[in-house]
Amino acid sequence: MRPSIFRTHLCQSARLITAVCLAVPLLSACGGGAGSSSSTMNLGITDGPVDSASSVVVSFTGVELQPSGGGRSITINFSSPKTIDLIQEQNGNEASLLSGESVPAGNYDWIRLILNVAADGTVANSYIMINGAQDPLMIPSGAQTGLKLVQGFTMTANQVANFTVDFMLQQSITAPPGQTSGGAQDYILKPALRLIDDVQAGTISGTVALSTLQGNSACLNGYSGSGPLPNAHVYIFSGAVTPSGSLTPVVEPEITLSSSGSYSYSQPFLLAGSYTLAVACTSTSTAGTTTVTFLPTAGMTATVTANQTATVNF
Repeated sequence: MRPSIFRTHLCQSARLITAVCLAVPLLSACGGGAGSSSSTMNLGITDGPVDSASSVVVSFTGVELQPSGGGRSITINFSSPKTIDLIQEQNGNEASLLSGESVPAGNYDWIRLILNVAADGTVANSYIMINGAQDPLMIPSGAQTGLKLVQGFTMTANQVANFTVDFMLQQSITAPPGQTSGGAQDYILKPALRLIDDVQAGTISGTVALSTLQGNSACLNGYSGSGPLPNAHVYIFSGAVTPSGSLTPVVEPEITLSSSGSYSYSQPFLLAGSYTLAVACTSTSTAGTTTVTFLPTAGMTATVTANQTATVNF
């Protein structure tokens, strides 16, 4: 079953850390807890595609860092909330949360994105837009934890560290059947986030032949001839695996008809390493059951090198 905002989100328990699926490590180095020396942190936020939604707006009020060793956390409050439409931050675009922020050098246990969350779980000035209807976003336990990425990292003294948070909305937003507020469908945000050290990241891009898409009728079903295909994505899995609906992809970049007339995709912000890719085409039966077909079924492999682009054509 392919993750969808219209079905309950499934995430492999081995990859679930609190409310966050974290797929990559951060910058690592030796050193003790946060100390008196300083380093500079830049933090951006990007997004992968999400079916049907035209906007997913989230308002951030700050960032919190937890030094290792149990010391007091460091909170960086924004002078005014940063309200970001995550749908606009795709295909290599990113919005800035921190720019040139001076923080103590040393080891850290986690980073938290702070939101203005009410007691009922709704997030102020945050919403999802589907088919012209605007509905609030809810984050269970958001008032207590916000969006916490529990993963150690190190800020090296007198160095600049550039990180990007990939807000994987396709795997993050669910619409539990029958769960409504005031007659409107509730949308739950249980984020699947990747925090990426930009120095270690590369890109995979390529084209998808029309003949490949025609290999399964679901791939082009409902396509108007412009923009991204609604029922086809490229699934990118970590490591050498056989593509399966039971596996959670790292990311799912869109397939779009380019100005040159070819179907293409591009996925930046991938940690250096090996990956398996397949075109994934989804179809839904009259009973509401969704199936996913992978083309090719065995997948294609690629190796990502930092600051380089690997090409995989289907």
